Amino acid sequence: MILDYPSILLFLAMNNLFIIALFTYQYFYHHKRWYLSVFILGVLFHTIALILIGNRSVLPFLYTVQISNLFLISSFALTSYGLISFDGKIRKNILWLFFVFTILFYSSFLAVGHNNTTRIIIQIIACSFFYGIGAFYLFINRREYKFPVILSIVLFTYSIFNLVRASVIYQIGQSYDFMKGSTIDNWYLIISMFAMSVSSIGLIMLLKEIDQKTILQKNTRIQEDKIKLEELNATKDKLFSIIAHDLRSPFNSILGFSELLIENLKDFEIAESEKYARFINSSAENTLVLLDNLLKWAKSQTGQMTFKPQKISLSSVICEVVEQSNSAAIAKEISLIHKQADEIKAYADEDILKTVLRNLISNAIKFTKTGGCIHIRVITKQEHVGISISDNGIGINKEKLKTLFNTSSNTSSPGTANEKGSGLGLVLCKEFVEKLGGSINVESEEGIGSNFKFTLPLKRI
Repeated sequence: MILDYPSILLFLAMNNLFIIALFTYQYFYHHKRWYLSVFILGVLFHTIALILIGNRSVLPFLYTVQISNLFLISSFALTSYGLISFDGKIRKNILWLFFVFTILFYSSFLAVGHNNTTRIIIQIIACSFFYGIGAFYLFINRREYKFPVILSIVLFTYSIFNLVRASVIYQIGQSYDFMKGSTIDNWYLIISMFAMSVSSIGLIMLLKEIDQKTILQKNTRIQEDKIKLEELNATKDKLFSIIAHDLRSPFNSILGFSELLIENLKDFEIAESEKYARFINSSAENTLVLLDNLLKWAKSQTGQMTFKPQKISLSSVICEVVEQSNSAAIAKEISLIHKQADEIKAYADEDILKTVLRNLISNAIKFTKTGGCIHIRVITKQEHVGISISDNGIGINKEKLKTLFNTSSNTSSPGTANEKGSGLGLVLCKEFVEKLGGSINVESEEGIGSNFKFTLPLKRI
C-alpha cells in the first residue's frame, strides 16, 4: 500500500500540536509541574522533526536530516524523562544517562555520514533505548498509582516494535528509503501515533489520579486536624473546669478548716488541733499535686515540656515520693509500704518520674478507705524495670476502666473521704510514661482494689 508520507507526517505534526496545546493548558491551569514542561518540550521537538522530514524535497540536507534527527533523538529523551518524572522526583542519575546517550546517539548519527540505512537504525535504537528505560522506571514506580503500569506497557511494546523494525531495515540494506514507504514503516506510523496518543492520555489520567490522591490526603489531614481541634477544645474545657471548680474546692477546704482551727484554738485539745492541722496539710498537699499536674499538663499540651532522661537511682526517688505522701496517708490511717530493694538504675527523667509516682500514690490514697494498705513494689526484668502501686481500696468498674486514661471522657470521682480531683493525674501518668519509653496499665476489681503498673527502660532507647 502506497501512502502519502509528507501528508501523514504533517498530520502527525498537527496531532502533536494538539497534544502540546492540551498539556500547556494542563500546565498553566491545573498542574504547574516541571516535568510537564519537559514532556511538552519533547513533543515540540518531535513536531519540528516531523515538519523538517516531511519537507525533505524542498529543504537542504542539513535541515531535513542532521537537524531534524537532533530534534528527534532529543524528543525521545525528553518525552521519556518527562513521563518517568510523574511523581516530581528529579532522578539525577537517569538525567545524566539521558543527556550522555543523547550526545552519543547523535554523534554516532553524524559519524555514519550519508549511509541512510545506518542513520535510521541509530535513530530507531535511540528511540527504543529511551522509551525502554522509561518503561522500566514507570513499572518499578507503580506502587502508589495504576496508570504508570499502562504507560510502561505501551512504551515497552513500542520499544520492542522499533527493534523489530530496525532488524527489518537492516535486512533491506542500502536500498531502504523511509519516504518511499514500506509495510513496516506503515505500521510504524500507525503504532507511533497510537503510542503518542495513549501516552498523552495515560499521562493525563495519571495526573488525575495524582489529584485524587492529593485530595484524599488533604481530606485525611482535614479529618486529623478536626480530631486534634476537638481534642484541643476538650483540653480547653477541661482546663477551665479544673480552674473554675476543682481548684477552688481544696482551697475552700483549707480555708474552712483553718478558720475553724483559729476560732476554736483555745477550746480544742492538742489531739483535736492536730487532727484539723492534718486535714489542712492533706488538702494543701492535694492542691499542690493538682497545681503541679495542671502546670505540667499545660506545658505538655503546648509542646513546652522537656524530657531529659538519664540514669537515676530508682529506690531513692521512690523513697522521696513516699516520704512526701506519708502525711496524706497518715491522715486517713493508711499504711504506705515500700520495701527498699537493691540499688536499681533506671533510665528516666527524675522530675517526670516523681510526677508519675506522686500521682499514682495520691490516687491510691484517695480511693483507699481508712485503715487500708498501699504497696509499692519494684520488679526488675532483662530490659526494663516494673513498678506497681497496689491498694485494697474501692476498685474501679469495667466501664470506667475503658476511659481511665482518656482526657475527653475521663471525669474525676470523689475519694473515700470525699476528696476532690481533676481526673487529670492518670492522663498525665500515661503520657509521661510513654514519653519515657515505658508503658502503663491497670488491673482493678470493684470492692477489692486496684494495681497500677508501669515500666521504665534500663538503658537509653
